[in-house]
Order: sequence, then C-alpha cells, then structure tokens
Amino acid sequence: MPLGKNTHKLGNLTEDNINFPKHLTPEIIHTALFVHNAHDKAETITRVKFCTKEYGEKMMTYVMALLILPILMDNMTKSVDYTNFIASRKKTIN
Repeated sequence: MPLGKNTHKLGNLTEDNINFPKHLTPEIIHTALFVHNAHDKAETITRVKFCTKEYGEKMMTYVMALLILPILMDNMTKSVDYTNFIASRKKTIN
C-alpha cells in the first residue's frame, strides 16, 4: 500500500487502524520534532511561524505543549505539594 500524505506507517499499522487522540497524531509528533531539531533560536522561531501558518494555531498548541512538557514536569517536581505527596508515600520503618 503506497503511503500518501495523510497515511503514516506505524509498524504494521497505519493511521486508519489507530484512533489517535488529537494531541498525539503523527503530524503533531513530526511537527514537534521539526521544531525541536532547529539549530538555533532564530530557526526555531522561523519554524514555529511556518508551521503555525501551514497547520493552524490549534495544532501548534498541541505541538508546543509537547515541547514544554519536560519543563512543566520539572517545575511540578519542585513544588511543595509534590514534595509533600512523595514524603507521605514513603514507608516509615519503626
């Protein structure tokens, strides 16, 4: 089966076989990789502007959310609530 623009090969599966959530389609992942692999900040900005014009703001919102996820996770693990949660889960030895 030839791969068209809207069909992505995922092992033996295609996009037609998988019900992707809107924020995890192959297009979102590929666009996030395209932006992430820019050589410098200026190229990153150029790529974001290009992709926003090409794919729309909604899709780019998902792309940028994926790219910012590690920073959000790092900030969350430094929060007081998270630290208290982890401390409450540790077993105490008597």
